[in-house]
Amino acid sequence: MNPQTSLRKHLIRGASGSLVLRIANTALTLLMAVVLARVLGVENFGIYAFCLSVVQILTVPAMLGGQQLLVREVAAYQTKGEYHFLRGLLLRFRQASFLASVLLALAVAGIGYIVYQDSPMLIPFLVAAAIIPLNTTMQLQGAALRGLRHVLWGQAALTIRPALVLAIVGSFFWMTGRKLGAEAALSAQLAASAVLVALSFLLLQRLLPREAKNAKSDYETSRWVKSAFPFVFASGMQVLNNETSVVLLGILQAPEVVGLFRVAQRGAMLIPFGLQAVNMAMGPTVAEMFAKGEKKRLQSMISKSILVVLAFAIPVALLLILGGRWILPFVFGQDYAPAYLPLIILCLGQLFNAGMGSVGVILNMAGLERFTARGVAIAAVASVVLNATLIPIFGAIGAAIATSTSLMIWNTLLFIWLYKETGIVSIIRFSST
Repeated sequence: MNPQTSLRKHLIRGASGSLVLRIANTALTLLMAVVLARVLGVENFGIYAFCLSVVQILTVPAMLGGQQLLVREVAAYQTKGEYHFLRGLLLRFRQASFLASVLLALAVAGIGYIVYQDSPMLIPFLVAAAIIPLNTTMQLQGAALRGLRHVLWGQAALTIRPALVLAIVGSFFWMTGRKLGAEAALSAQLAASAVLVALSFLLLQRLLPREAKNAKSDYETSRWVKSAFPFVFASGMQVLNNETSVVLLGILQAPEVVGLFRVAQRGAMLIPFGLQAVNMAMGPTVAEMFAKGEKKRLQSMISKSILVVLAFAIPVALLLILGGRWILPFVFGQDYAPAYLPLIILCLGQLFNAGMGSVGVILNMAGLERFTARGVAIAAVASVVLNATLIPIFGAIGAAIATSTSLMIWNTLLFIWLYKETGIVSIIRFSST
């Protein structure tokens, strides 16, 4: 088969499958949010959202940059047949990330015990701390699978988790008949993560090439550390960018305000799911095209991918902006109607994000992750400053303004740097000349 045809088929298959999984994940995540928002009530849902945001923030340093680095390096080692380094890379990251995640979990549990000793936040916070090592391991195993070009299997755990959480919550309610609190919802997250860590580990062992299983482990630790640092920094700043609003709302406002903002945020996240699906499939292919110097083909692929992304993003954004006033009370309950204005603001930010394409993935796979780190850092600082300034005055609306503004700053900076460094335009380009 012609290599170009094979590559195109692989990308189409990966992107199509990723899109299906992303649709399933988005639908299940939204369904989980709807069920928990109604069952927990605004206050408990706000506590639950705050604790999960803390988990998301701390998972990033615990992964040590592996979520991006593993995709790139595993794909490269497999292409070059350097299975001894591939085996060593997986082993080293498993050891280091486990140690880092456990230490972080213990530290956050200790801080939570001191801060929330006489608060209803204590038990949910301690349960959330226990999720950190499991969440870290699950995401790294998924990254390794994607690097091995098993793109769909690499996303399976994250797709299945919301359904598993709902099943556990439903079983608990059916068996006990008790009203659920935030600690019960977080315990369901903990149990689901434990199951999926075990399943993804078995899957990785089965799909790992035989040559890698039989190879003696060799290490390029100093190079991996050097490459991982920008990924850790960039990922940390990015998740800080995404979760700062929820965390600062939890600190500066009542849990009810956190619940309103999280509902608006969940709704707006429907807009870029096409972009997220494309990002999952594009990573190894972009790295390969850069390695071969095929920039013209890459530019064409980027332009076509953004057309697909916008074909999904624009209708969803219009539906939420024009119909959100009725959709929010109908889906989540009348108590969540005040989330409409934050929803509009977040939708505009996510629409801009979708239109800018896979700019971060392209920079990372081109070996230019330092620019991603720089852009995310600037946006994260802007997010913290804007949230700290606007939340005390405007509450959830201020958090939405800060989130959308920082997202636009990040995309704009990365777009400029990508073009300057590579000549590639990460938006629709109808001419390759």
